[in-house]
Amino acid sequence: MLLIVLVSYFAAVASLGYLGYRRTRTAADFIVAGRTLGAVVGGATLAATQISAGTFVGTVGLHYMAGVCFAWVWPGAWLGWIVSVVFVAPKLRQSGALTIPDYFARRYGATSRTVAAMLIGVAYTIFLVAQYRASGIIVHAVLGWPEWTGIALILASTTIYSLLGGLHGGARIDLLQSVVMVTGVVSAVPYLLGHLGGLNGLAHQLAAIDPRLLGWFYGWRELLAFGAAFGLSLAATPLEITRFLAMRDLTTARYAVGVAFIFQAIIGASIMMIGLSMRALFPDLPSGDLASSVMAAHVLTPVAGSLLIVAAFSAIMSTVNALLLVAAASLAHDLYAPIVNRLAGDRALLLANRVAILALALVPVWFAVHDVPLVQFIVLFQAKLVASFFFAPIVIGLNWAHGSAAGALASMLTGLVVCVWWSLLTRPPFGLDAIFPGVAASIIVFVSVSLATRTRVRAAVN
Repeated sequence: MLLIVLVSYFAAVASLGYLGYRRTRTAADFIVAGRTLGAVVGGATLAATQISAGTFVGTVGLHYMAGVCFAWVWPGAWLGWIVSVVFVAPKLRQSGALTIPDYFARRYGATSRTVAAMLIGVAYTIFLVAQYRASGIIVHAVLGWPEWTGIALILASTTIYSLLGGLHGGARIDLLQSVVMVTGVVSAVPYLLGHLGGLNGLAHQLAAIDPRLLGWFYGWRELLAFGAAFGLSLAATPLEITRFLAMRDLTTARYAVGVAFIFQAIIGASIMMIGLSMRALFPDLPSGDLASSVMAAHVLTPVAGSLLIVAAFSAIMSTVNALLLVAAASLAHDLYAPIVNRLAGDRALLLANRVAILALALVPVWFAVHDVPLVQFIVLFQAKLVASFFFAPIVIGLNWAHGSAAGALASMLTGLVVCVWWSLLTRPPFGLDAIFPGVAASIIVFVSVSLATRTRVRAAVN
């Protein structure tokens, strides 16, 4: 049954990828779908991009480990979207930029563009490791195949449709994947509750295992750190902002956020129930990351289990596609074109984007086949990095005319160094997570250096 569902799913993905290829003629078509996405497709691509392996493997695993309280992370992500659609998307669209480094070039100059493109490449390579790792975990747990086969499956399928269709194909595949994700998780919950005797049975079993699973396993500091990492990152991450740039207009973008909220609310509630139910049914799994795979293999019916596995693959593929497109655009549009080939036309830029996708898809494989921490912690780490070096120059820079090139450059580098250094501390001061000093240092440096250099740039602000 699983193979039949997988073959049907990949056939649909291939068809949509080919249709995207037919519609892709220019670099703008490839990077931002010619700015033609409507609210439904736009909302689906926002949701699918944010819902990744960190959700279907990592978030299930954290609910398995920590219980109900991890649900408080979701409002942080939603607040990040609101900040992005209110304070970032309108002015960024007015700037005419195709990519985030493109905005940096118009706002702060060529050096900032180069640094921003390089930082995107590093952060999203880390993110790709988590996606590949999750695919290996799923295939090994469900089918018993070596983990590298799951990595190879995701690598081959996603790279091909990303290479061919760009965002035209990727966005429409995201709509398919969002529907598959909702169907997969919603269909799993009744089976789980049936095994446990309903919600009351679930609550009794969780209370017997660890009462904190129904209360506060994590303290407010940890939950605030999780929520801030996702919220601050989503407000400024190129992964989501590029989707706003691809929509027809600002009204479409606002409706798209509403569509994305609906998808995420359904998926988030279902994911929580899956994690809690699996803790009650299998309290001694060696890792919470195994919960969703064990459920599909040993709890659900063949049809429901197959749907859940395809839903998990959908989450991974949608995020891998977004990561490859955004990182490749940074390399091709923001490094290759301005530095190597300033006369590059659309044909050369399309080729450069596709070559960059192939290279970026292969780089994280070595890391993914080795043992790494819980998937969700990898996702959280890259979110902290992105927030630390991009929040100030993007969110504040778009709404404050005094931001300078020196301020943006110093802000990005300071945020990066502080976040990494703080993350390496075994006992961080005051128990603060790296997201707070990283973003705070970046903001302070951005404002102070900009005021000191007194460069007033209006290109993207007014």
